[in-house]
Amino acid sequence: MIQDVEAETARLVGAAAANDGLGGEALLDAANAAVELAAARQPAPASRTWLGLPWLTVECYIPCNSSVFAPPSAQRHPSLAGLDPFRRQKDAAWGKSAGAAADMAAEVQMLLRALHSPADHVRAADGQQGPHQQPTGGIDAASATAAARLAVLAGLRIALWGNKADLSLLAGAAGLEEHHLAAPPEVAAAVGASTAAADAADASTVAVPASHIIVDEGEAVWEAMASLRARRAASVGDRGDGDGNGDGDGVRVDIVLDNSGLELFADLCLADLLLEAGVADRVVLHGKAIPWFVSDTLRGDLEGLLGSCEASQPPGGQVPAAAWEPVRALAARWRRHLAPTSAGGTGAWSWAAHSFWTTPAPFAWMSELAPELYNDLSGSDLVIFKGDLNYRKLTHDCRWPHTTPFVESLQGFRPAPLVALRTLKADVAVGLAPGLDSALDAADADWLVDGKWGMVQAAL
Repeated sequence: MIQDVEAETARLVGAAAANDGLGGEALLDAANAAVELAAARQPAPASRTWLGLPWLTVECYIPCNSSVFAPPSAQRHPSLAGLDPFRRQKDAAWGKSAGAAADMAAEVQMLLRALHSPADHVRAADGQQGPHQQPTGGIDAASATAAARLAVLAGLRIALWGNKADLSLLAGAAGLEEHHLAAPPEVAAAVGASTAAADAADASTVAVPASHIIVDEGEAVWEAMASLRARRAASVGDRGDGDGNGDGDGVRVDIVLDNSGLELFADLCLADLLLEAGVADRVVLHGKAIPWFVSDTLRGDLEGLLGSCEASQPPGGQVPAAAWEPVRALAARWRRHLAPTSAGGTGAWSWAAHSFWTTPAPFAWMSELAPELYNDLSGSDLVIFKGDLNYRKLTHDCRWPHTTPFVESLQGFRPAPLVALRTLKADVAVGLAPGLDSALDAADADWLVDGKWGMVQAAL
């Protein structure tokens, strides 16, 4: 059995080295369809070989072809069904992240407390407060909106930088007091110059943002979420009125996940804050159906993360038990979100894993290759795409001029309002202010690929 897998892998490596034909043998039919479409859409007739197709196509074809988790492979080797060959690496990475997760959880707990009056704190601690109710008293509407804004903006930052060990770039909630919520609060990190002065074409007049977020449309995202929050608040108690793009089930936000471990933990923090801030009634978490690029999130990763967070002792033994308690508290909340109402949960979170996410296709082809997924996302009120590969697929992995509008780079992909949260690890970037790329070149020659710079971009 193991010998068969090794032989299949060796054959794949040999085929790539020999520039053999590509397609027809991938384990997922959806991957083959993407290869066929990629070959047909080349600007000039191209051979369907490893070197004749775009890099995104062949790069994503490899895990489709070699995954022991894909159904045909599992049929040939039943004992491999459900196996994640990257489990050891994922567990090791998460074990080293316990301290960062504890710091993140402490900040999220502060944000959650700020969303409620002191009286509500007691009810929430006793489990009497609903998971995403509006504040019931002790805090006026303006303060509640300010608290929701802070929670949303901080949640976006947490999810953006969640895969970084350095949490100093997160929006800080330490020391937050209720009187700070009387006026719209400022995010701790500076807002980048990337959204200012469209005529600033000379690099000498363009500042590299201190926040390291080179395109920051967080405020526009908050405005969109504030509209959802207001619509949701107006419809509380009447869920049959078509709220949520006509699905009749309240306001829905989708998160297309990227990596497991600490980044998944950060994404769940964002999902929880969106519920508690009153932005969403439910969140759909989109993961992968097969092991993908080593660290991408499977359903087993979600279950494993929750189990680890619920444990009395953190992984690695480097975090004191008292510092781990906020993590355990969040895990208990998240279990309730995932559990159906029939089992005593809220049913606010659900899991999905469509095969399209593990194909070589850019998202502009989704309506053609996976119309059922496109139609499903069209029922969402907001879709959040996480990570670098999802960004490359959003933009078709093209060498766009850096000032190209984000909406143009989507090439018509607009199933719903969408947001991209991404740290740069590939040489694709759009939506920059004129001259900012030159300023970044001078500040960091590897800014496109070293993961030190982030983007919050939206098509709303």
